[in-house]
Amino acid sequence: MLNNYRLEAPALHWGPDGVPRSNEFDDVYFDKEAGLEESKYVFLKHNDLEQRFRTLKAGQTFSIAETGFGTGLNFLCALQLFNQVAPQNAKLHFVSVEKFPLDKTALKKALESWHSLRSESAALIKDYPELCAGLHHMDFIGDNVSLSLYFGEASKGFSSLNGKIDAWFLDGFAPSKNPEMWSDELFSQIQRLSYNKTSFATFTAAGIVRRGLKSHGFNVQKVKGFGHKREMAIGHFIENKSTAIESKKPWFHIRSDIKNQPLVEKPLPKKALIVGAGIAGATTARALAEQGIEVQVWESSDRIASGASGNIQGMLYPKLANQDTPANRYYLASYLYANRYYHHYQKRDTNPDSKDIWWSQCGLQQEPKNSQESDKLTQILEKQLYPDNIVKRGAEKGLFLPLSGWIKPAEACHCLLSHDRIHISLNRPLKKLHKENKTEPTFEAFDTNNSEKFDYVVICTANNHDMLDQWLPLQTKAIRGQVTHAPLEALKPAFPESTFDQSLSFDSVICGQGYVSPQLSKHLNFGATYDLKNNDSLVREEDHIKNLEKLSHLINIDPKKVDISKLTGRAALRCTVPDYCPIIGPVMDKNYLMSAFAPLSKNAKWETEDNTEFVEGLFVNIGHGSRGLVSAPLSARYLTSLIIGQIAPIEQTCVDALHPSRFTVRALKRGDL
Repeated sequence: MLNNYRLEAPALHWGPDGVPRSNEFDDVYFDKEAGLEESKYVFLKHNDLEQRFRTLKAGQTFSIAETGFGTGLNFLCALQLFNQVAPQNAKLHFVSVEKFPLDKTALKKALESWHSLRSESAALIKDYPELCAGLHHMDFIGDNVSLSLYFGEASKGFSSLNGKIDAWFLDGFAPSKNPEMWSDELFSQIQRLSYNKTSFATFTAAGIVRRGLKSHGFNVQKVKGFGHKREMAIGHFIENKSTAIESKKPWFHIRSDIKNQPLVEKPLPKKALIVGAGIAGATTARALAEQGIEVQVWESSDRIASGASGNIQGMLYPKLANQDTPANRYYLASYLYANRYYHHYQKRDTNPDSKDIWWSQCGLQQEPKNSQESDKLTQILEKQLYPDNIVKRGAEKGLFLPLSGWIKPAEACHCLLSHDRIHISLNRPLKKLHKENKTEPTFEAFDTNNSEKFDYVVICTANNHDMLDQWLPLQTKAIRGQVTHAPLEALKPAFPESTFDQSLSFDSVICGQGYVSPQLSKHLNFGATYDLKNNDSLVREEDHIKNLEKLSHLINIDPKKVDISKLTGRAALRCTVPDYCPIIGPVMDKNYLMSAFAPLSKNAKWETEDNTEFVEGLFVNIGHGSRGLVSAPLSARYLTSLIIGQIAPIEQTCVDALHPSRFTVRALKRGDL
């Protein structure tokens, strides 16, 4: 567990040639005269990447992992080669770890040395993440390239990964300068993530590196080094024994074959069904479509975003915790990803000069709603848990989140579902889901009158997940929420004299007992109620009164002076989960779980190396509650990685926290089944 997520940029000094040098390790990041050619010689040539890129099949993903991201030079060289020679529909996923990441300013300055990589550098700099500990995922360059950066210690970074690596770039500062990185734990993780076609190349021929690789399943050879360097090391993974990429807790596995199999050879699905057209369904459909999959979206209502995703104005509000937990890591990673995600799609699909934007990074002021939350926010600040560019001290005892803002959820869903490979069917409920062969990912989906077959099915229907009960009943609870949509003129009498314009001058979202967003189209949108007793969608006057009372705690307003008859609103049902984490991942059969893992009822710490069985091709993505705008984009990308065979873009501890089987496993451990 981390004490905080802060990372300090490394102390550097710059030579007259513009090359950064680490003060701590007294070593250069690259050679100005030959750094580019050295990267190509050591890592691209000796991993045979040109030939391997050229021979990729349709939809395949090639995965590279690197120790020591530094200035990103190796990534940019691999990216440039991939764009030059790989088939148009192939994918590249590059994973790198960095304990001492450069900030964006230093990165930009360092990359100015390489004019031939100008376009690739610009894309990297644009999406480069905040200096915050953990795994950061980026998708860019025509949707065919992904970059996952783990900011932290190398072995911990690789231990958090779930997937297989095709080629290793073993880079970083020289072993003589940084021996701590080259630990036995690092080599164990390299072994775990490798298979019988995995190659490696490293600039060094140091004994600590060669011995570590040999003892963990690699054939190691010394070859001529670059330039004046006498030797370097290359090789392949040759160990016959299969290595599991997942834990000895198969009830939390996410892949049907976890042994010595390359993800690069997984065939691309042809056709997928997404059930539900809210923010979870829209992000999932878009993620799959951009990987080359034909997607059908079935929506039971007559419009997109008919449920909780249909509000006029929502907010990017992560509700970050005052300690490091798997759930908080998930929400923190999702929050940072969502910020980049909404910028990306709005700029792509919306005229930047248009007044009708659907996402605004205006920031969010979080005020404590009670003494308990006041203590929590105080702890966050006192611990300095988050970097200042993610969480700052706000007004009084509150926080300010500069990366937050407001979103028009329904318009975001429409934007995301506008893709040539996405086909939407409204008024089309899923009535039945049938699977003939449990080991093959093929389903027959029935609507009211017809049926259709799909390779994969993802259920994104919030509280309506009864179709899964035949395999795995899930624990969710519907909580009704009503938001209020108020014309400014209707609110004017409620403000103290001559303070109307001043009171409405706030330009950030404000959250406390309720929330209010900056005015939009001469209206204020605020709320929301939490009603456990009613499950209808009627807009109630008494709920407007409750929302006005919440609003009075956020801005200076007298709720009794508002004419309720002039207010409109919207009510919908949130889909909530007892442990406050969404339910995302592959579906297993409950009867199988209870039988195969029955020893858990007698020993909660029992583990096994046995594999597990899935309802092949069936996934679920529900339970986002009131944080769906934060969590949906990365969750969709995570599910896509499982369907197409890519490395998961979230940490393994987060995978476990989201897993659909977790409720059955907990019941087994308690002896409740």
